[in-house]
Amino acid sequence: MAGSVGPPGVSKSFYRCLGIIFAFAWLAARGFGQIQGSAGQEGTKPFTATVALREGYDSNPLTAPYSSTSDIISSTYTSVQPSLGYNYLGLQADAALRYDFVGTYWPSINQSYDLQYSHTFIGRFTYAFDPRFSMTVADNFLYSEQPLPQLVTEGLAPITQVNGFINNLGTIQADYRVSDRLSMVTRWNNTLVNSDSLGAYTQTPFDDPATIDSGSNAQSNYMNNGARQEFRLVFTPETVGLFIFDYQIYDYAQDSGSWRDNQQVKIELGAEHTFLPELFFRGSAGIQLNDNFGLKDDPDVISPGGLGSGELEITADPSANLAATWNYEDRSFASVGFSVAVQQSSINNFSDSEAYTINLNWDHQFTEKFSVIQSFFVNLAMFTPELNKEQAAAIGVAYQGSGQQTTVQYQCRFAYQFLPYLSAEFGWNYTSFGSYFDENNGTNNNYTRNQVYLGVRGTY
Repeated sequence: MAGSVGPPGVSKSFYRCLGIIFAFAWLAARGFGQIQGSAGQEGTKPFTATVALREGYDSNPLTAPYSSTSDIISSTYTSVQPSLGYNYLGLQADAALRYDFVGTYWPSINQSYDLQYSHTFIGRFTYAFDPRFSMTVADNFLYSEQPLPQLVTEGLAPITQVNGFINNLGTIQADYRVSDRLSMVTRWNNTLVNSDSLGAYTQTPFDDPATIDSGSNAQSNYMNNGARQEFRLVFTPETVGLFIFDYQIYDYAQDSGSWRDNQQVKIELGAEHTFLPELFFRGSAGIQLNDNFGLKDDPDVISPGGLGSGELEITADPSANLAATWNYEDRSFASVGFSVAVQQSSINNFSDSEAYTINLNWDHQFTEKFSVIQSFFVNLAMFTPELNKEQAAAIGVAYQGSGQQTTVQYQCRFAYQFLPYLSAEFGWNYTSFGSYFDENNGTNNNYTRNQVYLGVRGTY
């Protein structure tokens, strides 16, 4: 065919992927020579660089649901993951920059989206005006086509979005020590969520993978602004009391009457305690008030005395955050976290949900060269309908009744460092997403996914 490149049946994406691999392999080869020459240097390096190359198998790269009427595509894959970092440590100022790239090619998909990318930019700058007062400005930007299950807490369903999504978090934080016992932490945050997947987070029709569509998902795009005030009172050298006030407001870009707009106020009491130099605990609990002010009183849509009258808009939910870390050996630790909170919904029929989240992490250094990193994440989101059937029909959204969504991810990576700058890796990632609603439960995107890989990682 005119304009084709390479032998028949080989897509251009294949050559694009090879180009990426060869380019980074060349850079890694040059970098390894530098790394070998600097082996044994002491102190923190201002510049860091990492390149990981992986070959693996993916049972469901498009996160196709069980309800798919065609065979779910599985594929081998090739992944290139370079990372660059810069750290500056001064007398009054600290700064850190980092960029991560992931490029992954799945040959069995054989479509325009068989090569997918993610970009992560992280920046932080801290300035200490005096020993009592400092300010930190930070930003974390993520663009990705592959899902990050932990972002379900931000209202992003853990499914592949072939046109990508953006999640950006910016913060400004002030730390002030009032006295030897009392200190304050004040923080402003801004979050932007923008997704180009389908409005209901479905990828139908799946009968033909070539027809996967990516229309506007303005119903799930929002901007979040918030402020948090934390007071810290030292009771003993091991124990610190906490009082936390947190306000967040969510403004959705475009939805029918902006009925998903909401604001939240959280008040918590808690404590931090150091049981041992290696064992640390932090916990807080309280109440979270949620105001779905987007459900405004409109007599043409919802009758007076219903939504918008103030009788059904504000809800009170429990709030809790518990976390513990145990550094039991050098370069080995275990941590556990549990939270209860109101989180934004990943479907456009609900503003938010009451969510229960568990995080477990375990890093263990078996020997100087052999290690394992494991993480386990579970999020259970419980949905209570904010509208009855008549009200949902009046504002043009589907009624689903009560329901729940469960997101689970387990990650495990073994590494063996056979040179000071080079290690081999073997890993397994498992992800599952499931939901059930009383009505209209057909497009729930339930799926499971397994990924296994072998690779090498060079570091500097």
